[in-house]
Amino acid sequence: KQWYQRRVRGITVVILELFEHAADRRIILCSFCPTTCIMMRRKQGRWPVVLIMQGSTETYVDYSDGRLRSLEACTKLAVSENLHGISVFSGLLQTQPRETIQALKDVGLATFVWGFHNSSQDYRDMLRSECKVDGIIYDRIYEDTTLQKRKPIHL
Repeated sequence: KQWYQRRVRGITVVILELFEHAADRRIILCSFCPTTCIMMRRKQGRWPVVLIMQGSTETYVDYSDGRLRSLEACTKLAVSENLHGISVFSGLLQTQPRETIQALKDVGLATFVWGFHNSSQDYRDMLRSECKVDGIIYDRIYEDTTLQKRKPIHL
């Protein structure tokens, strides 16, 4: 029970700070914790909330929360809690990227992709052009020269 109360207090502080200082910045709230995403969504409606999921992979240790172990479980949670979308680990997209992203879009979820696979320019280009993802999360974004040519995403 204490962890829950601490989390509620922490999320409340973050949201109050956002209301006070965010102005017109475009912000997306996200977390690997489904409970945190649910709390953020229920406490405010101004900023979109995205659940980050890794699924069951050989790359990382599985989360103990069963809601994060499969894309199907994450999708059900995101839809039932009215989250804006899901950020999928790039390793889960290696076999059927277009079909996986389209399944999320079909139920009205925004699609983001995170992971080390995204460091490849070719992979990011494929995600943008073929899969039509809404966002790509990767390191060294300042080195991506193609971003200056793209229009900003409006959520």
